[in-house]
Amino acid sequence: MILLYHHVAPADRIPAAADRVRDEGWQFTHSPAAFEWQLKELRRRHYEFISLGQLLDEIRARNRERPGSVVVTFDDGWRDNYEFALPVLKGLGITATFFVTTAHLRPGGQDPKRMGLPELRHLVQAGFTIGAHSRSHPDLARISPEAAREEIAGSKADLESALGIPVDLFAYPGGAFNATVARLTREAGYRAACSVLGPWTNDRRSLYWLYRDLLTPGLNTLGDRYRLSRFARRLLAFRVNRRLKERLKS
Repeated sequence: MILLYHHVAPADRIPAAADRVRDEGWQFTHSPAAFEWQLKELRRRHYEFISLGQLLDEIRARNRERPGSVVVTFDDGWRDNYEFALPVLKGLGITATFFVTTAHLRPGGQDPKRMGLPELRHLVQAGFTIGAHSRSHPDLARISPEAAREEIAGSKADLESALGIPVDLFAYPGGAFNATVARLTREAGYRAACSVLGPWTNDRRSLYWLYRDLLTPGLNTLGDRYRLSRFARRLLAFRVNRRLKERLKS
């Protein structure tokens, strides 16, 4: 299971609804305390936290992800991930992958809401994984293939140049992709890409639309119970398969 997070921030750092910018994902915010509790609760339930790279190795070795393994991922590269999520992760000894956009890292770009190069370099030095999330967070399925290629390959080049490391993991902005976007991602040299489809079991067929799960802070909704139940995930997998077919046809 791959978990998807956006913001980890205390209440006084969350903008009022009227001040929120569209697509910044504030509706998916966890407080630092709730984030820590959730990770501890999953561990108490005998989930094993592994890196996204380890999960990919497992898929290649046994064709599918191992039941009970869980990966932590963050989208967008928000600064609050560094300020509030990182201390929790380090305290619990849990690794994570941070998918970041790169327009603000390029010459002339800036965005104080997002992590800059000093924060990203520190994450790399601390053993965390940095993945690409496009340059400017467009809907990749709605722009031209040429523009999508530049966003996908360009963000990889930006990060590799700035951080001096290989970047081979990608997450589709807003989860938007189709068959062309998946092909362009593979051609750009990424070994896998994350979608927001889920819940379903990841295997070799899903390497370029890895399924991820969004859990609420309290793990107490019907959706949470569905996502944390192996039986329910198998029973309702047809829903995810239907959405996947719609994406690939679009």
